[in-house]
Amino acid sequence: MEKTVKPIQKRSQETKQKLMQAAFAMYVKKGYHSTTVDDIAAEAELSTGIAYRYFKNKKDILLSSLSYAFENIKELADIEGADENTPMAEYLELVLCRFEALHEKYRDIHEELEGLRHTDDDVRALYQRIESAELGRLAESLSKKLHQCDDLHERVYLAVGVMEQYCHLKINGADRLDLEKLRKITANTAAALFE
Repeated sequence: MEKTVKPIQKRSQETKQKLMQAAFAMYVKKGYHSTTVDDIAAEAELSTGIAYRYFKNKKDILLSSLSYAFENIKELADIEGADENTPMAEYLELVLCRFEALHEKYRDIHEELEGLRHTDDDVRALYQRIESAELGRLAESLSKKLHQCDDLHERVYLAVGVMEQYCHLKINGADRLDLEKLRKITANTAAALFE
């Protein structure tokens, strides 16, 4: 197989971006395992040969499209109704609502990717890199609002873990739990980590 091309010209960059967007859309529709490179190319309205000019194989498309998706998720940007004076618990509840929406919107692919994260070294490494960068950005943002804290990164990691667990309970059905109460408890628990 020929070496893949690294797009330099704007048109080539747009073609590669179109393929990554199409791949992610197909993973949401059909799941990663059920999606073929032909499906991705068809969704992008390109030939399969063009897809292989930019990507080595199906897994290469997955890793690139996940990186692209994480870099371009708009749902967590600019939390409406919050500013620097918003109490931490209220702010985290707004963030938690965004987390919920993302988990609900991407439920099936999220579950499949979580499985891959535990079984595929490349997917695990990608998740670790993205997670580290995002949690680092969040810690940096919070450090401006909070007093000096030697273990801020650990607190951020734990707070996000608590919020992630709540989202998993919600999307997987927690019949005997009052989810409104649980959302408040989750936000308050996460906020308490920063007091």
